[in-house]
Amino acid sequence: MVGKIESGDDQGKFVKVQELPDDPPSYLVHVAADDAFKTDGGDDWVEDYCSLEQYFAEANWVIVWEGEE
Repeated sequence: MVGKIESGDDQGKFVKVQELPDDPPSYLVHVAADDAFKTDGGDDWVEDYCSLEQYFAEANWVIVWEGEE
């Protein structure tokens, strides 16, 4: 799922969360200037879902996910 960061750190960029096949799952958080994730981007790894929530909270992100209105 891809979303656009409406406010917070990296405002105006796009974010995609990739669940990795660990047990329990870990996550890669991709951020880029375009929704194809080819321009001005990077990624961070977080170890579990709780860390993922904390990562989003620390960034103060408000995200509009594709398909949401």
